[in-house]
Amino acid sequence: MNQMEQLELLRAAMAVAVADGDLRRSEKGVLRGLADRVGVGAATFDAMVEAAEQDPDFIDGIMLTSKESAPYCIELLVAQARIDGEISEKEREVIVRIAAIVDVSGDEFQRAYEAGIRRADKIRKRRSDL
Repeated sequence: MNQMEQLELLRAAMAVAVADGDLRRSEKGVLRGLADRVGVGAATFDAMVEAAEQDPDFIDGIMLTSKESAPYCIELLVAQARIDGEISEKEREVIVRIAAIVDVSGDEFQRAYEAGIRRADKIRKRRSDL
């Protein structure tokens, strides 16, 4: 995944994380990790989170340029939403909306969704075992 796609994934993850109006510490940690990988500094990160929280159209500009990476991105978004233990209905709605934007639907969406849940549950289990 190129840097532009990683930035778009970060934007999408922010949209999912703020969808339920409760940006939890675990979700913010995932976002911060993505931001660090892309090279987004603290001030820009804070501005992006604020935009995601306040702009109802924030999600509309999300573009994942690679059709091949879109299911993987959906998987990561699901994992990010589940990292706090549950996926709220609003988070799921945003994930479904993003999937439609990036043209991931049907069986492909279901596989990515289930893989995201497994990914998050593995991470949560590892953390609880520590």
